[in-house]
Amino acid sequence: MSLYDLPAVDADDGPVALARIASAAGLGARWPGQVAFVRADGTLVGSRLGGAVDPALVLDAPASLAPERAATGALVLDLAFDRDEAERAGLPCGGSASVLVQRIAAIPASVRADLAARRPTALVTSLDDPGLATRGLRDGGDPAYDDPSSPDSVARTLLARGEPSDAVVETSDGRMLVTVVLPTPRLVVIGSGSLADALDAQLRLLGWSCAALTRADDGVAAVRELGPGDGVLVVDHRGEIDLPVLSAALSGGVGYVAALGSRRTQEARRGRLRDAGVDDATLARLRGPAGLDVGARTPAEIAVAIVAEMLSVRSSSTGGALRDRSGPINAGRA
Repeated sequence: MSLYDLPAVDADDGPVALARIASAAGLGARWPGQVAFVRADGTLVGSRLGGAVDPALVLDAPASLAPERAATGALVLDLAFDRDEAERAGLPCGGSASVLVQRIAAIPASVRADLAARRPTALVTSLDDPGLATRGLRDGGDPAYDDPSSPDSVARTLLARGEPSDAVVETSDGRMLVTVVLPTPRLVVIGSGSLADALDAQLRLLGWSCAALTRADDGVAAVRELGPGDGVLVVDHRGEIDLPVLSAALSGGVGYVAALGSRRTQEARRGRLRDAGVDDATLARLRGPAGLDVGARTPAEIAVAIVAEMLSVRSSSTGGALRDRSGPINAGRA
């Protein structure tokens, strides 16, 4: 589940605790921004780390809802998993995790309102504060705050990228957990056919959404609803279709803007955009031909290449081979 489910869970009767990963080592791939909820009777809504932490949550998390914890309503569970436990949960290897559990009531009302409106949102929790004080940030906090190591700056950067994350930031005030959540990424495809169908199938695997449109006015309207974590792909080569849609996407806040077509088609398209007043710096944002160079030929393979490129843009990655990177695999990513 996501923090965007919090308002609905919060509407139920009785106190509810929110559980999110504060830190983890090993255990393989994780899903940033995902959470679970625990009721006072131990009922669990949602799951984390393939269910590996669920027994501990059912057993220990209700303690955060006890009357004597009404002032703080928070605790941290430090858990370790051997290889067998990890494999039973579908994780590739053993490891450890710290799980932050706190009352939903401890989450600021302004944050709950942002989540109800499905706005990009960040929570900042002081892990070294006995009360695990939590505050919210919208749009990355105060742009005037320049310290790049501050939780505000980290949250601002991740929100601007459209990148969900659970990051622990070391600050002069102690360790801060920055949890960034964003609405489900969306890709608007302008055009139809087998590639649009393949993209829809590929995006469903990621839990993202895809809308295939064929009219220019529908495309422009859809683009205006997109944000930095979303994307636009123009399949249609006709100027009366691609010009208004790409102009709207490039001038707006869409994170991934791409178009299919040969290099000759791409040059003609860029010429139309220049004639319409789009400058070269803005045109540099256009990914065309679309997709990473993975030798894709079939519609399904091309869909993989395009979605991989959108993912690399969202995470500010080069899209190169992991083998060719030096240092930790996730170095440079919060």
